[in-house]
Amino acid sequence: MSESEDIVVIAGAELERRTLGCGPPLLFLHGEDGHLFTEPVLRELAGHFEVTAPSHPGWGRSPRSQRYRDIDDVAYTYLDLLESMEGPVTLVGVSLGGWLACEIATKCEHNIAALVLVAPVGLRVGEPRTRTFLDIYAAPPQALSASLYGDEARRPDLTALTDEQFGYLARAQEAVAHYAWEPYFHSPTLADRLRRITVPTLVVGGGRDRFLLVEGYLEEFASRLGGEARVLTIPDAGHRVEEEAPAELARAIAGFARRTA
Repeated sequence: MSESEDIVVIAGAELERRTLGCGPPLLFLHGEDGHLFTEPVLRELAGHFEVTAPSHPGWGRSPRSQRYRDIDDVAYTYLDLLESMEGPVTLVGVSLGGWLACEIATKCEHNIAALVLVAPVGLRVGEPRTRTFLDIYAAPPQALSASLYGDEARRPDLTALTDEQFGYLARAQEAVAHYAWEPYFHSPTLADRLRRITVPTLVVGGGRDRFLLVEGYLEEFASRLGGEARVLTIPDAGHRVEEEAPAELARAIAGFARRTA
């Protein structure tokens, strides 16, 4: 399996990028913890695709300059990255990466063959006084962990992290606070723009996801899209579907990409 890591300069911005596998192109947009726990799902996807897995500005070795005020700003850098890839590309985003994937697709879809949103955030639904997402800054650590993982046994052992990995996680948490604190994990304008997404879309969620507090959130997300969208639930997974069910998720993505090719 071919594999490489580099720093690519896109429209003046530096992005840490990893490429692995062979096959049709797939762009993988990570969630809140960056690529700290994505190795299993990337390996599974690499059996079906040539996977490009960048680190967003503020994560890993990708610097976050003043040009990046919000997720929407990041989307424009990824539009330029998509332009540089031989497509059409299967675009996959998990959690915060799903939000970012939507921001990208609402602007331009011409190099996107299919869109896969895994436990996406970015859309606030429900009553004005009702929370859509668990407050990660107010919830006790045990409750937060239980909200993210369907099975506590599959939660990563943070005590096993090296000092370097703890530093990576701390920087990731700082980036999440920058992009998702206010407004909290959503864009007020995204709801009106989701209708612009017309490429075939698969919305995947965990049956034990307790980070998403609104019942029917995934179905509501799918209904706002302008094109064909289907919802797939992986019953035993929580919010971190890509960590808890990497093989099942990769098979679902590969099958969906084949059907929409």
